[in-house]
Amino acid sequence: MTMAMLGCGGFGLIPQRTPTQTPEPSVTLTPILFPTETATFTPTLIPTETLTPSPSPIATQTFTPSATATPEFIFQGPGEVIVPILLYHHISISPSGSLYYVSPEEFDRQMYLLYAWGYRTISIQQMVDGIRHGSNLPGRPIILTFDDGSESVYTEAMPIMQKYGFTGTAFVVYNYIGAGLYLDADQIRALHDSGWEIGSHSLSHVNLRQRPGKQEDEIYRSKIRLERWLGFPIPVFAYPFGANDASSLKLVRESGYIAAVGLGEGVRQSARNIYYLYRRDITSAHDLTTFAGFLPWQEDVNNLPAVTIVP
Repeated sequence: MTMAMLGCGGFGLIPQRTPTQTPEPSVTLTPILFPTETATFTPTLIPTETLTPSPSPIATQTFTPSATATPEFIFQGPGEVIVPILLYHHISISPSGSLYYVSPEEFDRQMYLLYAWGYRTISIQQMVDGIRHGSNLPGRPIILTFDDGSESVYTEAMPIMQKYGFTGTAFVVYNYIGAGLYLDADQIRALHDSGWEIGSHSLSHVNLRQRPGKQEDEIYRSKIRLERWLGFPIPVFAYPFGANDASSLKLVRESGYIAAVGLGEGVRQSARNIYYLYRRDITSAHDLTTFAGFLPWQEDVNNLPAVTIVP
């Protein structure tokens, strides 16, 4: 048994598992640079929507918004769509004061704000369809992603999001599955069965710029092993630490991923950056007003519509 550093949100020691696997086929790389873009976004306001959510309550709760209306959808793409992507790590109280932990109470307030302002979650797959072909998306679409595979994604984030009819995308590190306070395979399958998207966050969470010789293992073999273990496709990839280079971008594409996510403040996602989609990291340093300021469509944070949860 070996030891490894924890994921993007801090460092610590956890056991790594190294299961026996049938050798996977190798990938031949032809270096091609996929450019990323730096975009400045000036939000264009659209009419505020208020939706009647489809019933998706957790065990003992019923979600009752104060007012309902017909959902509004807007055709976006092809080529470019406006979709903010948020990045979380742990939804729990940090034992050491790490910024990468957002408390369940604060996370619930953020989800409440998103719902009250008319944001609705979509998957990366849905966004990619819009980029490639054009599609009807919610008037205020958003993607909620979670890196590293913290068990709190299942125990805390999912029940809170279910109250609002939200789903997310969980990026898991293969060697972390079932280790310490990380998701096990059954919990990952339960997320998937609940409508969540599951992606790879590499085999062992190394910086791909610093370990170029490991890129095939970290990108390609993590996908193959996750699909064999979990029993469903792994369509998307998240770069550990947001770090990439020309060869890792190319390998992500040739490994069969439809898209990959990194870091960045932009909300205009396009065919040019489909293998390095922009995500904004949300930490415990961000209060609700700061959080609201990250969103492209904004209203008065002090005048949220009434939303009640009836036990």
